Amino acid sequence: MSTGLILTYLAVLGLLYVLGRSFWKPLFILFTFLFQGALGALGIYLFNFIGTLWKIEIPLNPFNSLFTGLLGLPGFISLLVMRYWIQV
Repeated sequence: MSTGLILTYLAVLGLLYVLGRSFWKPLFILFTFLFQGALGALGIYLFNFIGTLWKIEIPLNPFNSLFTGLLGLPGFISLLVMRYWIQV
């Protein structure tokens, strides 16, 4: 192999490394949001499943899922309060 070919391979590998590092952070943030949203959806689904006994429910949609997933229990309680505050 010639020296020029080896340098070309090293340059391409370096470029792939730099591109991979620059795309990793946004993808990690996106997958974190998706995971938190899925956990929020699961929490709302379980609450709606149990809440049928008392006829309490929270609509299951992407906004409520992300809100509950990102804020946790305070977000869930605020959704409950908003649901019945607006309904009355």
